[in-house]
Amino acid sequence: MAVPPRSQTDKAYEPVMLLMRARLLHQNGQLDEARSAYKKVLKKAPDNFGALHFYALAEYQSGNLEPAIRSLKRALLIEPNSAQAHSDMSILMLASGRFAEAAASSDKAIALDPSLALAHANRGLALAALGRYDEAVASYDKAIELVPDRSDSWNDRGNALHKLGRYQEALASYDKAIEIDPLNDAAFMNRASTFKELKQYDLALASYDRALSIGKRPVEAGIFRAETLLAMRNVKDAMATCTAVLKVEPNSVPSLTLLGNCMAALGDAETAIKLHSRALELAPHYEAAISSKIFAMDFSAKSDFGAQQEMRKTWWRQIGASIYRACVTPPANDRDPDRRLVIGYVSADFRAHSAAFSFRPVITNHDKQKFQVICYSNVIIPDEVTTSFMTVADKWRDATHWTDDRLADTIQQDKVDILVDLSGHSGGNRLRVFARKPAPVQVTAWGHATGTGLPTIDYLFSDPVAVPKEVRHLFAETVYDLPALITIEPPEASWRASELPCDHNGFVTYGSLNRVSKISDGAIQLWAKILASSAGSRLIIKDHQIDDDSVQQNLLSKFAEHGIGANRITLLGSTSRQDHLLTLRQIDVCLDPFPQAGGVSTWEALYMGVPVVCRLGHAVSSRVGAAVVAAAGLPDFIAHDDAQYVQIALNVNRDRLRSIRSGLPSFVLQHCGPEIYTHAVEHAYRTMWRTWCASPAAPAKLLAAKYKGF
Repeated sequence: MAVPPRSQTDKAYEPVMLLMRARLLHQNGQLDEARSAYKKVLKKAPDNFGALHFYALAEYQSGNLEPAIRSLKRALLIEPNSAQAHSDMSILMLASGRFAEAAASSDKAIALDPSLALAHANRGLALAALGRYDEAVASYDKAIELVPDRSDSWNDRGNALHKLGRYQEALASYDKAIEIDPLNDAAFMNRASTFKELKQYDLALASYDRALSIGKRPVEAGIFRAETLLAMRNVKDAMATCTAVLKVEPNSVPSLTLLGNCMAALGDAETAIKLHSRALELAPHYEAAISSKIFAMDFSAKSDFGAQQEMRKTWWRQIGASIYRACVTPPANDRDPDRRLVIGYVSADFRAHSAAFSFRPVITNHDKQKFQVICYSNVIIPDEVTTSFMTVADKWRDATHWTDDRLADTIQQDKVDILVDLSGHSGGNRLRVFARKPAPVQVTAWGHATGTGLPTIDYLFSDPVAVPKEVRHLFAETVYDLPALITIEPPEASWRASELPCDHNGFVTYGSLNRVSKISDGAIQLWAKILASSAGSRLIIKDHQIDDDSVQQNLLSKFAEHGIGANRITLLGSTSRQDHLLTLRQIDVCLDPFPQAGGVSTWEALYMGVPVVCRLGHAVSSRVGAAVVAAAGLPDFIAHDDAQYVQIALNVNRDRLRSIRSGLPSFVLQHCGPEIYTHAVEHAYRTMWRTWCASPAAPAKLLAAKYKGF
């Protein structure tokens, strides 16, 4: 018997049945089967909106982003008034990093259906990614108004509030997210991040531990936990956490980097460098590993000028060059060589930090008739020192939570003539902004005055001892000499003691008030030799890292290996700045560590009348102390090798020490004090500005190609 022909109704109904089957497979998580089923629908009905829409979602869930976007675009051509499709498109745009398009798709969805909570939430994510955090919070608020019990909306709201610096509100949002979903590990980790920003480390650690106990993302939570422990100066537990993470994921780049930072904190620069190098083999663009390796190399006896500057240039090649090409614009500043100049200072250290003591004297003593000073602050928790900077600046910009684009745009709107980086590669830096070249002249100085590797930074303030003439071609910046590499504010004169400790102790007390991480095994070996050769002598080492028991034990065990008992070493931890400097009253001679030398700490000792024995090295980081001592007029305290270092320390004449104790502070003030130093800086700024004014203007096309081969 012949089969009756299928009716038109049957044929029209077939795609519907196929779509229903595809949807069932999709809902059951059978993504491969669902995608095949959707394709069968589309083969029979190419313009089936539902099939195109859901096929796009299945492709997205399978990790195939571009096919998902193409399919959803086709769906929207057929049904442009589908609010849900526009909302889903915003998810795809977010996943592809096209945040402006994500926001536009969310806006279309909301215009069609204002009650679509997820569209408001997606809009918040897009706006947050664009740095429009206030608007993002408003979008999250609307999403929460529509669906109050969606944990992720509260969590995302907390993230936007965190970016705005509204930390207590952020914590409240995270708490609400956790109340709704006690297994929302992202909310626990984000809450911990806010606690860490507020330096409430115990609370941060507890939140990370809770995230770890949930077990969804043990690697991510472990990495953040290790960061917190390192910030708490608990190096031992930080190392244990990194090691545990690496057992789960042996190629975890952040864990390798953090473990390297732990080794650097213990003074093992060579192992730190190996770990950072391994991280960069796995992820050459991982910025934290680049910066960490830069710092570790500063502590390495094997790293010379060439190696250190080449590592800094790696940051430019991997991070900065593409930013420059995408963002550079010709400056529009008035090329009058003699007008009042606008100087912009950028730092995260406008606070109680050793770096601030090196640049606050300059900012305080500027001639405001000739220079307008704008401070671009990235300080997270302001303090009294922050207030002092706000008082002396002509304009204060709190850029802590600004995107790089916003900061660069503001610098240009402020018509900054000379922009000064005060951080180098240290924490909180805005080198990505300096890569954009928002000011005609850019300088790096004082905070980490070792060179940046950025050709967009025109000058590096230094001196002939820190950077000898014969190595200056290795630097990305032009080296400009000042009376000293750095200066500091003189401590209170009343804090100084006129008497030598050895006159009433009967023995010489040596000292180091530098970071423990600067004290290499080589330095310990020489210091032990000095103690062994100087009958009854003692050594005082003071640093906040000594609060960590493992750091104390590590130091004492290293001295014990050279026959020096703990009874001859005094270890002191965190105190107030005044008490820190008063420690120098107990010290006859300071010993500069190497290969990473002291800078601010060296000036502090000299101002307190205590000479510092230094050893010249082969990089800026190993010559800073010698540069400062030379500027203070004590070249006979600078050694060129280990033997001379020991000889100088052992053979210091007590009459000479008394003379230094009484006369050095006034000599330093006269030759390198804040006022005379600031005059030299201002002369430098004027010279740099006139050089730029005399240079030919370049069009944008030529500017974009300027550093192509660097």
